[in-house]
Amino acid sequence: MEFSRFTMDPAEMELLASVVQTWCQVNHVEPDSECAKAAIATTLDLMEAGFRTHESLSIALLNALAPDALHNNGE
Repeated sequence: MEFSRFTMDPAEMELLASVVQTWCQVNHVEPDSECAKAAIATTLDLMEAGFRTHESLSIALLNALAPDALHNNGE
């Protein structure tokens, strides 16, 4: 397994926390749940991909974890 060398400054850590906290509240997810941990990992991936504002990161996270994205079975 290869690990990213992505580093974050304090402002980016606050951005990550804020976006994930909002996502958890909107989706009624407990912050210490496995689902929240998946949201954190996805948010980190999105930040590494270049999403760096609260708005763009929030939208990208919503799209990445949308029910259609998670359960895309043609229904």
